[in-house]
Amino acid sequence: MTPDIFSSDPSWPYSRAKTAVLSAASAVIREDGPRAATLKNIASRAGITEPAIFRHFDGVDGLFTGLFSVYERVYESSVAAYDTDDRGLARLRSASFTLVDHIASSRDFAYILVYARHVFRGYPDLKAKVAENDAHDQAQVLACIAEAIKSGEVRSDIDPVSAAVSLIGGVYITAVMWIESGLSFDIREIYADRWDDFERMVATKPASRSREAKAAARERAAAYFPLRVSPKAKSASAKKARAKASSAKSGAVKAGATRAASPKAAPKRQIAAKSVAKKPSTRTK
Repeated sequence: MTPDIFSSDPSWPYSRAKTAVLSAASAVIREDGPRAATLKNIASRAGITEPAIFRHFDGVDGLFTGLFSVYERVYESSVAAYDTDDRGLARLRSASFTLVDHIASSRDFAYILVYARHVFRGYPDLKAKVAENDAHDQAQVLACIAEAIKSGEVRSDIDPVSAAVSLIGGVYITAVMWIESGLSFDIREIYADRWDDFERMVATKPASRSREAKAAARERAAAYFPLRVSPKAKSASAKKARAKASSAKSGAVKAGATRAASPKAAPKRQIAAKSVAKKPSTRTK
């Protein structure tokens, strides 16, 4: 699936054929890592010959440059979401939901977007740009949280850095779980739940949720990230713990009995030793 920000954007520099080759390269990297992105593997995935790739890109290096263009396009579109009249939490919500939406609509390139530092680690210049973009994004998040604290939307006792880490981590972990699941759930819906959790933690007046909405959110979370122990597993664990405690108690009782018996045995050994010591000598003079 090629998102609209690539296929419908007249400023996108690559043709449909070139974009298909980039998609094949992204699939190879997602399945086997950046080192597997050889011309042979990419050509096989794209259904073309190796020489055909050179009609579109300057070898493997050209392909990675093209993949970076994909990453940068999504990043620029996400940053643009901060340019709004909204402030504080509303501005932050808009930008984070835009990023998640772009990741969701970039299924073929999702791995590249989420693991950019890993993908481009073999290209120092590109890796440095990714790090620079990450730092800029973090600064934007912090600015929104600072605005929200100043306006009273966010609690004054909240550490802005901790709040930023929580939000950025929520986006990242949700995206990672989505990719690892084979894109099996609706990342937008799951992230909406994570945003609600974040808002309830930091906001002075978080939006309330019905009991039904809370139950639905728990069910969605359990479908991809089962944190809660099931009643059956909890019962088995408790049974095992009781058996272990019983065994330990039994061992302690036996050890106590042994220690209690030890003092009685000692005098017998002492008496025997004295008897040997007092036994008259039979040696003749």
